[in-house]
Amino acid sequence: MTMTTIKVPKATRDRLHRLAAADGVTLAQEIDKLVRERAPRPRPATGGFRSSRPLTAEEIDGQLAVGFGE
Repeated sequence: MTMTTIKVPKATRDRLHRLAAADGVTLAQEIDKLVRERAPRPRPATGGFRSSRPLTAEEIDGQLAVGFGE
């Protein structure tokens, strides 16, 4: 874990402390929870190809080559 300093209005700081206390977690854990809820990590884009039919090995190679200059 790393340390950082953020500057927020006193009212915001107090509200964060109250939220953390209500959830029974540290201030850092509460901030992490709020960030995760507001900006979840993007889902990986791999594995998104779907075919309407089974592909041959050559067709799969062709699909994999897209983006590699072929």
